[in-house]
Amino acid sequence: MELRHLKYFVAVAETLNFRQAAERLHVAQPALSRQIKDLEERIGARLFDRNTGGTKLTDAGTVLLEEAREILERVEIAAELTQSAAAGLRGHLHIAGMGSMSVALLADALSQFKIEYPRVQVSLHDLGHRDLLTELQAGTVQLGFSFELQGNIADEFETETVAESVVHVALSKHHPLAQRSSVSLKDLCSEDILCVGDNDMRDMHTRATRGLFSLRKIRHTPIKWIVSPDLLMTMVSGNYGVSLVFPRFAITYPHIVLLPLEETGDDLKISLSAVWRKNTQARLVRNFVDLLKEVNYF
Repeated sequence: MELRHLKYFVAVAETLNFRQAAERLHVAQPALSRQIKDLEERIGARLFDRNTGGTKLTDAGTVLLEEAREILERVEIAAELTQSAAAGLRGHLHIAGMGSMSVALLADALSQFKIEYPRVQVSLHDLGHRDLLTELQAGTVQLGFSFELQGNIADEFETETVAESVVHVALSKHHPLAQRSSVSLKDLCSEDILCVGDNDMRDMHTRATRGLFSLRKIRHTPIKWIVSPDLLMTMVSGNYGVSLVFPRFAITYPHIVLLPLEETGDDLKISLSAVWRKNTQARLVRNFVDLLKEVNYF
């Protein structure tokens, strides 16, 4: 049994007239009659009684009409849902969050995404120590973010910059330097310098921080590692050290002042990239990334 059999059957059942049904379907009446006969043979039951008094549904035909209408309606709904999903208007988007930093990056975008794409469900996942690219390959998440992957990634992935800025110094509002409009790295060489000390983040934050000093041949005190961004910012707020940060992720913390550095150079620029697998929920991801860039005014 094929969908065309059901469409032809419903047309005849609703008009109870083969000629009118053929006109409605834009097919020849003999062809329509053959399709109905074929359907009756496949089902093994007569669907219509035809005599000089006209065409009537049999009991079997009455049952099939109800089922056929439901099947055709479900097929139409399935087609609409599929088209909607292909356009990124429906589905489930799994995003790898960045811990507490997700508030600064994602909150406004998620709110706007809910308005523009109300039929898309969104889930945020905390990957902890797990590797982002591995989770993307496994399908645990469809979208993640990284400071280091741009231009250094396998062909199966796609990346796009969604936010960028220059390094700022985060320090307590009670710090002696907090009243200044900017500071230099030399001003920080005797300060307790804090970095996130959590696996890959430890390497990334530490490498970036040390690199800024070493490139300018400035000696500094040993770096102190704090286990998470939240705790690091808490320590900074309490005036137990300073940290070189991506400013967007520090603005949500109270009692912290963000100051630009007086130094210049390309190494002070930081880019955050969205990363996803090609051809995997691509339209859904693309819609979110575009909105994220718009909300972040990048």
